[in-house]
Amino acid sequence: MKSTLIWDWPVRISHWLMVFLFTGLIITGKSDADYVQYHFYMGYGLSAVIIARVLYGFYGSYYARFRQFVKGPKIVFRFAVSLLSGRPPKYTGHNPVGALMVIVLFCALSVQWGTGLFTSDDIFWFGPFYSFIPEDWASELASIHRFLPNVLLGLVAVHVLAVLYHELCLKERLIAAMIHGRKKSSTSIAIAVKTPRWGVVFSLLMGFSWLVALWLMPI
Repeated sequence: MKSTLIWDWPVRISHWLMVFLFTGLIITGKSDADYVQYHFYMGYGLSAVIIARVLYGFYGSYYARFRQFVKGPKIVFRFAVSLLSGRPPKYTGHNPVGALMVIVLFCALSVQWGTGLFTSDDIFWFGPFYSFIPEDWASELASIHRFLPNVLLGLVAVHVLAVLYHELCLKERLIAAMIHGRKKSSTSIAIAVKTPRWGVVFSLLMGFSWLVALWLMPI
């Protein structure tokens, strides 16, 4: 089997940035120390990375695009059954269950940083959009923001266990692939992965513009 570039640098960098920022957000959010300001800023960073990555999922390289790896419920179910049998079919990019996890994590993380923009510590720090909604709405969003990290930690645990299953049982080196971008492919026809310049520029520009707009707003 030959080694083929699957995930180009925008996919890999955005992945590890999300890992780093999510870890920092959990630490600052659950710590007894006063890290609220850093928590806000890391939340801003996470939101910008997710926005850029979602846009790259439409305008990025072949295996980064949602239309390439997101499958329908029947295919996801059949693949999940094949996983239980220990003989799942090989996918060059994300497999159907892995793709579902990507979408679920993106959605859950977006709800988390989205609700954070409307919440406060009721003392010094207020989200940039806190004043735009009634206080009872802000209270409801704050409840979601406090509860959802536990769900996210559960999803991350499932994700890590799935990666370890692929590494140890299926001998699919996903961790290394998310570092250097290459996977071994058994297909005879290799799809050349090219990083589209326009897709990178557009995604980064939108994510960076969002980040700057948030940084300029008072908290």
